[in-house]
Amino acid sequence: MIYSDLIFILVLFPLTAIISLFDRSTEYKNLILIIASLIFFSWGRPFVVCLIFLSSLIDWLIGLGIGKAKERKGLQRLLLALDGIMNTGIFLVFGHNYLFDASEKLSLDAALLPAGMGYYAIRGFFYAWDVFRGRVRPEKNPLCLLTYMVSFHLMLAGPAVSYCELEPQIREREVTTEKLSSGLNRLFTGFAKIVLLSGVFERIKLAGLNGAEITTLGCWLGMLSFFAQYYFIFTGLCDMSKGMGLVGGFVYPDNYKDIEPDGLFTGMVKSFNTTVVKFFSDLLGIGREHSNTYNAVMSIVCAAIVSLWYEAKLNYLLVGLAAGALIALEKLVLEKLLSGLPAPFKYAYLVITAMVVFGGLYFDSMYGYQKWLLALVGVNTKYALSVSVKSAVLKNIVLILIAFFIVCPHAKKLVLWVTDSAAAKGGRMYGAVRIMKTLCTAFVFLLSVITLAVELSGV
Repeated sequence: MIYSDLIFILVLFPLTAIISLFDRSTEYKNLILIIASLIFFSWGRPFVVCLIFLSSLIDWLIGLGIGKAKERKGLQRLLLALDGIMNTGIFLVFGHNYLFDASEKLSLDAALLPAGMGYYAIRGFFYAWDVFRGRVRPEKNPLCLLTYMVSFHLMLAGPAVSYCELEPQIREREVTTEKLSSGLNRLFTGFAKIVLLSGVFERIKLAGLNGAEITTLGCWLGMLSFFAQYYFIFTGLCDMSKGMGLVGGFVYPDNYKDIEPDGLFTGMVKSFNTTVVKFFSDLLGIGREHSNTYNAVMSIVCAAIVSLWYEAKLNYLLVGLAAGALIALEKLVLEKLLSGLPAPFKYAYLVITAMVVFGGLYFDSMYGYQKWLLALVGVNTKYALSVSVKSAVLKNIVLILIAFFIVCPHAKKLVLWVTDSAAAKGGRMYGAVRIMKTLCTAFVFLLSVITLAVELSGV
C-alpha cells in the first residue's frame, strides 16, 4: 500500500486517526498505530508481517546485548556490525530484489515489497547505533521499538529519524487541535503535490524527452520536468508523512528544505532527503573536526552510498560519484570563488550543474545521455520546440505557475506576506483568511481524490 492509494487516504488513515482518539493513553495509541501500520505494510503480502516481527525482534535483542556489554567495546562493535549486516541484507533482498533477477530462487519480485524498505532498514540500524553511541538506553519494552520500526508515517519518505529523537514521543505525546489542523493541511497539500502537480510534469517530461522527436527546448523542459515530477512526488510524500505524524501527536523533523542559491550545489543536494544524507554523513564522520581534504573525500563516498541506497544501478552510482566530486570541489575551491556572485548567476549555476549531473539518472545508457547533452546546445536537432511539448505546457500552465510559487522561496514568501498582512488587519479579516485557506485546502483535496479516481478508472 502507498500514500496515494484511495483505500489508504479515504479508509485506513481516517479510521486509524479516529480510533486512536477513543483513549488518551499513549500505549493505546501506539497499539492502534502498530496494527494500522502492519495492515499498511503487508497489504496483499501477509508474509511481510513475519519479516517485520523477526527483524524487529533481532534489533531489540541486539540493542539489549549492546547495552549489557558496556565494558566490552569489541563485543559491542561486533553486535553493531551484525545488526548492520542484517539490515543491509533485508534492504538488498526485500528492497532491491531485482538484483537477483538472474537467479530463479531469489527472483521474487512479484512477492516482495520494495517501497519503504530503505527507511525501514535505516531505522533498525539507527536504533542499534543510538544504543552503541550511548544516546539512548536499550529499550526494554518491545512494543515501543515496534512502534518506531513499523509506523506507516515514516515508511515511504522518512524522515530517517533516530530512536533517541522519537523515543520521548513514543512514550508520551498529546494530540491537540493545533496539531490536527496543521497536520491535515500538510497531508492534503502533500497529496495534491503527488496527484496533481507530479502528473503535469510527467506529461511534459515524456513529450520533451521523446527520443523520436528531439528538440532543443524540449530537452531542457523535459529534463526540468523530470526533476520537478520527482521533486513533487518526494516532497508530497514528506508533507503527508509529517501531516500524518501531527494528526497522531508526533512532531517529525523536516526531510527537505527550500533550495537556496547561496548553498550552491552542495546545499541543493543536502536540501533533498536531509535526514538520510545526515545519517550517512554521521556514519562517515563528515564534519567532525576533520580536515577539508578528509571531508571532501568522504563526501564522494557518501554521495555514492546514498545514490546506491536509492537505486542499485550503474548510472546511479556514476551520478553519485559525479555529484560527490562536485561537492568535494566546492568544499576545496569553488565555494570561495562562487560565494560572491549575484543570486541569478548562482541559480544559473545550480540549474546547469543539476541538469548535467542528475540528468544521468534518466538514461540507462551513455548513448542516450550523450545524445541529450548534445541536444541541449542544438546539436542533431531539427527545430527548437515540438508541438507535443508546447501543447503539454499550455494545457497545464495554471498548475505550472502554482508549482513555481511552491518551489521558489521568494515567491512563496510573497504569497505568505500577502495573506499574513490581510489577516493582521483585524479579527474579521483574520477569520476570513482562515476560512478561505480551509476552503481552498478542502477543494484541492477533493479535486485530487476525483483526479486519482478518474485515472484509476481509466475514464
